[in-house]
Amino acid sequence: MEKSKPLTFIGFAIRARKVRAGTNAIATLKGGVYVVVICSTASENSFKEAIKLFKKFNAPLVVSKTYKVEDIIKKQHCKLLAIQDESLGNAILQNLDNHFQEYSWRDNT
Repeated sequence: MEKSKPLTFIGFAIRARKVRAGTNAIATLKGGVYVVVICSTASENSFKEAIKLFKKFNAPLVVSKTYKVEDIIKKQHCKLLAIQDESLGNAILQNLDNHFQEYSWRDNT
């Protein structure tokens, strides 16, 4: 399977140490979150927490439909990650494809 561009940019953010993984780790941040990525296999409660983070940081919420976040970040049972680099966050948003899509939370609340 060919890698998607957003996955490549997430990989760059991981190598640059500009990623925070897990709901509790992200919630402790004061700011500087530019994109929140959630796994499509996450529970309803995880989506509710992700929406809270979306509102707190005013950062877009992106759903990973094909790739599991735990496989991307290599951390078991991880369903949520935050990108802390503005340029990589913008690159992810500009290159969304059929593997990643922006979540429309207004339709589901």
